[in-house]
Order: sequence, then structure tokens, then C-alpha cells
Amino acid sequence: MPIKPVDIVLSNGVEVILRPAGPEDEPRFEHIVANMSEESRYLRFFSGAKVIPKSIIHALADADGHRHIAWAAALKNEPGQPFIAAAHAIRTTNELEEAELAMGVLDAYHAQGLSRMLIACVALCCHAEGIITLEAETLPENRKANSLFKALGGHVIRPMPPTTMWQFHVGELISVLRAMESPRGLREVFRINGAEDEGSVDGS
Repeated sequence: MPIKPVDIVLSNGVEVILRPAGPEDEPRFEHIVANMSEESRYLRFFSGAKVIPKSIIHALADADGHRHIAWAAALKNEPGQPFIAAAHAIRTTNELEEAELAMGVLDAYHAQGLSRMLIACVALCCHAEGIITLEAETLPENRKANSLFKALGGHVIRPMPPTTMWQFHVGELISVLRAMESPRGLREVFRINGAEDEGSVDGS
């Protein structure tokens, strides 16, 4: 079943659309990267460069929904609906049952639950596309991401230094997210996209 876009109102009152992203959104990915703080850009891309190469921006937008799954949160009422957050699951080949999970959120929209909402959207797509395992790499100083991944049931398969590698079983990840009481928008993601798969996703 195709995963549908979701309209969300954040706790700060901002209206956003969670939706799949693709090549036509390259300017929006350029916007989000350009508007990250230097710290957030470093934690996301493991680089202190003030300007991220165009090739990376292109790669972020090069999503087809199978080899590369990308979801973004777009400002519903702003001209051009710019992105404020995005999450990705990228396989190295089309047939691989594993993918790399990565994401970023603009500083002004931290603590709104966007990471959990977007990871839920990506995980539901992964389940539909046959991806079983997700891996994510974090820096030790990225305390927010490390805390989130632990709360989401991630397993550390390679401890730092220099980075920590986390692994998630997609079915377990969806079940953990489904059971969370907050953010409110997470309930909406599953109301629209996840209700009928509740039994099959967790293997029960």
C-alpha cells in the first residue's frame, strides 16, 4: 500500500506536511542544508565544511522510493513549502534488505518530534519495500540522536570511536514508534498509514 502524505500541526502551532521527497525537491534540500547551524551540519554530515558540495545535495534528492526512500517535513503555509527536516533510507543496491538511515532537522524545529514522525514514515516505506534492517551512524557528541536511537530500540553494533553504528529491525522499530504516546503527530502518521499493518509488521 502506498504511504500517504500526512498533515501535522506541531506543538508550536506550525503546520507541516510530511511527504515523500524526490529529484524535484533538490532546491528544498539545498535550502535545509544552507539553513542548518554549523554544529547541526557537522553532526549530520560529519564535516565542518561551511558549504556542502552540490553532489551531496543532489544525492539527498536522488530518491526513487525503492533504492532510496526520502521523506521530508515541509512548511505548509510558506511560499514554496520549504523543507525543515528530512529522513532517508538508502540501499547500496536495489535488492539489498539493508539500508542506511540518516536524517536532519533545522535547529529552530528541534524538540517537535519531527525525527520520530519522519523515521516512522521512512520505516513504513521500508517495510513495504522489503527493507528489513536499518543502520545509522552517529558521532559521540550527538547526544540527541544517540538518546533517540536508544529510545527507539536501536542496537549498538559498533561502539565509538570515532562513530557509533546503530542497527534497527524495521518491524521492531515500527512497533516501538507505534507504542509511543508522543509526539501527537506520530499518532496521525499511524492513523493514516499504519493501522492495518499492526499485526503483520511486528511478526505477530
